[in-house]
Formats: sequence, structure tokens, C-alpha cells
Amino acid sequence: MQKLTLAGLVGISTTLILTGAVALACGGGNYNSGGAGGEFGGDNSAAAGSFSAGTGGGGPGQPARPPNPTEQDAGADAPFLCNGLDQSKPVVLYVSADDSNSMASPVLARELIETGIAPNPTAIRTYEFLNYYRIDYPAPPFGELSLLPQMENGDVLGEFNLQLAVRSFDAVKPRRPITVTFVLDTSGSMSGPGIERERAAATAIVTSLAKGDIVNMVTWNTNNNTLLSGYPVTGPSDPKVLALISGLSASGGTDLNGGLVAGYNLAQANYGKDRLNRLILISDGGANVGVTAEDLIALHSADADKEGIYLVGVGAGPAQGYSDVLMDVVTDKGRGAYVYLDKPEEAKAMFVDRFDETMEIAARGVQVELTLPWYFKIDKFYGEEYSTDPKQVEPQHLAPSDAMIFNQVVKACDASVVKGTDTIKVRATWVTPITYLPRVTEVTMTVDQLLATGKAQLTKGKAIVAYAEALKTGTPAALSAAHAKAIAANVGGMDKELNEIQGLIEKHPKYQP
Repeated sequence: MQKLTLAGLVGISTTLILTGAVALACGGGNYNSGGAGGEFGGDNSAAAGSFSAGTGGGGPGQPARPPNPTEQDAGADAPFLCNGLDQSKPVVLYVSADDSNSMASPVLARELIETGIAPNPTAIRTYEFLNYYRIDYPAPPFGELSLLPQMENGDVLGEFNLQLAVRSFDAVKPRRPITVTFVLDTSGSMSGPGIERERAAATAIVTSLAKGDIVNMVTWNTNNNTLLSGYPVTGPSDPKVLALISGLSASGGTDLNGGLVAGYNLAQANYGKDRLNRLILISDGGANVGVTAEDLIALHSADADKEGIYLVGVGAGPAQGYSDVLMDVVTDKGRGAYVYLDKPEEAKAMFVDRFDETMEIAARGVQVELTLPWYFKIDKFYGEEYSTDPKQVEPQHLAPSDAMIFNQVVKACDASVVKGTDTIKVRATWVTPITYLPRVTEVTMTVDQLLATGKAQLTKGKAIVAYAEALKTGTPAALSAAHAKAIAANVGGMDKELNEIQGLIEKHPKYQP
């Protein structure tokens, strides 16, 4: 077995991504609006003028992350006119999510709002709000993906709200065996809430394990210390593992790279081709991720010839002073979920109730192709990456019991050219885990058919988007409008998530009833 070193990291396996709700747009080129932690803030109309530079800043006063080199400033849009458009060809777009399991941004925002602080706009990633708050779509049969588009008339003639879900099948019980490698930050900055939340996260994961699952564990501060290597648990809540977790304490400096190297060595030594293989990095975000660490993680996320050792990042906070940069970078490179814990109880929600969402894979390399009539463009979108060139959009993995959500506003060059009989097609290709069988599914519906479909999921999606976008602007008007949408979408007041959103808006320091 080849050992991982800083000098020779060639030929290593893989790592995970979990990205969230996707971005759609019309026109040429590739647009990466949030890989560095930012995103296109929703409006690429002439009024908006430009893309926001993808800035993955942390908490209040934290510096924003520099823009990703692939990000572009779109500049002020030219008027969208039918003249000059090729009426013989539809608009074909390839879209990708910042994996459907990136869910940190809304939880980080929640903690700040609960303490009376307005979140940093650069840390608001709307697609992660669509990932975190559940939108209920029916599951397809085992082994399948379903495509579920919905559309309604927009606020302006010729504009339409379009939402698409790519829904996976529900998780299978019992699941396949798993090898979990904990890489735990025990540096001095973790004292207090950080170490408490770290213990809660590790405990929740161990609670969800089954007899025969393998646990590796390494801690890192100034040095790294291997606590477990290839240990088969006796069942859920293995007492030996829980004892090590409860004994974690914080002291010393930070050597993230050393911890990652040790963790990947353990994960590779105990790799199982028929297992889930997950590396769990838990930290308060205080470490700096260097080029070497990024390369190390990326080499494990290549998905070349077998399933990877996917990295799941867990932010332990606390929110004030927390920087999003570390976890956003490592989970992007590591192709894994990024979650944030604003309190110890959140660990159960993420790693017990939603264990399969954060750990398992139902479909590998999902690529979504959207075909629109020639006269449409995306006027506003709430996701990360799209292109007219499929080679420019990296396919993403999709977990079981999960959905990639694409939410956007499409606009016609002239409302009079829109025909109800014109079609919109969505096509998804993917590969099955382990067996690597290529699969494809597609759905084609007319504009009239889409307008006639149910709107419940679209209505909730719009409310979630309005909430996230209002946190970016922080204006009383935007917050008030988002508050109204959350109430309107919550028919009967029984949706706990919409109740939470409503309550958080009311606590925002700039909200005015």
C-alpha cells in the first residue's frame, strides 16, 4: 500500500463533493458563480449590472475569500432582444449543483441571527439554503432518478419562475458497510463551543454505525495523534469509540496538513471497494488550507477507477469570527458534504436523521441538460455553475433520499413569441455506484403543461430563495417581502422549516414589521 507523503501524492484514490442547488442560464461560456464560496446573487439583468465576485467570507469582520480564477464579471447586460437570436436552434444548457449536500450557509446564518447579528452577505449561498431546507418531492423506484419541473408566470409579462428537481430514490436499509476516518481539530481555538460541537458530531456519526463498520481516528493540533486504525465497531454507539470522543480536549497550535495526511493514510490503508469510504474533517475553521493540502484532497476526488474516499467537512464554529474559507475549499476539493453545527443538537439532524444524505451516494456523475425554446434566457438564477459546453461543467454525485434543486427565472425576448405548445426538455445522465452502469432519463413538457402542473414545491422554493436573497441585501423591504412569502407558502402553518424561516426573519436586526 502506497503511503501518502507531501512529496509523492500520485495515483491516489478519490474524495467527495456535495454541492447544492444548481444554476441555469442562457448564452455562451462557463459561469462559476460560487465555487469559492460566493454565488451570483440572483439577478443578471441590466439593473443588477454584474455578477458578484465569488467571495466566501466568514463571520462579521472576516475577510472575504478572493474570487475564484474561473469567475467572470458579466458586466451590464445588453438589452435582451429577439433580433440576432437564432430561431432555428433551441437554447441547450448543462447545469451542475454545488452538490446537494452542501448545507452550511443557512445554519451559520441562523446562529448569527439568533445572537442578533446580521450575517455577512458574502457567506450567503442561496443554493445551500435550497439544499438544507427540505422540499418534498416523491421518490422514484429504486435505482432510478426522476425529473420534476414546475413553472408559473412571473411578476412581469414574459417572465416565468422555473424550478426543477432531480430526485433520487430513497435510501436502502440496511445500507452497505462504511469506513469512517475522523480527522479531528483539537487545537486551542476549539475550546468551548467548538470542542462541544465536535464531540456531538462524532458521537452522532458513531450512533449511526452498524456492527462491522470500520473507524479510524486522528486528532490534530500542533502534532497529530492516531487514536484508532482499522477498528471494527461492535454496533451503534460503540463504547470504545464514544470514550475516545468524550475525552477530546483542545490545546496547542494547528497543523491541518499533517492531520489530513495522517487521515488519508488511515483511510487508504482501510479502503474497501464495496464500502462507503468517508473522511470526516471537523474544525472551527481557524486553520489555513495550503496548496499541498488542496492537492492532497483533490487527488482523492478524481473518481478515476473506483469510488473515492470522500471528504465531509463539519464546521464547529462558533459563528462570530468563524471563517467559511477552510471548509468551503476542502469540501469543494474533496467532493463531500459541508455542514455547519450551530448547536450540538444539529449533529443529530445531520448525522442521524440525514445520515444517508451526508454519507451515501445514489447516482454518480449526474449531469443535467436543459433545453429551452430559442427565445428564452435565464434572467435570475440561484445556483453555482452552468455552461453551453458540457465539458465545462463538472458532473456531481447525488445522495439517496435527496434532490438537486434548480430554481431560476426565465425571460422571453418578447412575451408575444412565447407559445404554449413549445417544449422544454430536461435530460439527466449518471452512472450507478459500484457497478458503473451508464443511465439516462429525460422528460419533455410543453410550456402549457408546465404551467398547469402543481406549484407546492415551487412555492416553497421561492420562499427559501427570497429568504436567502434578503439576507444578502439586509434591507427592511427585502426582509419584509421574504417574510410574506414564507407565510404565504406555509398553508395551514404546519411546515416547521417555513415557520423557522419566518421566525428568523423576525429576529433579524433590520427587520421592520
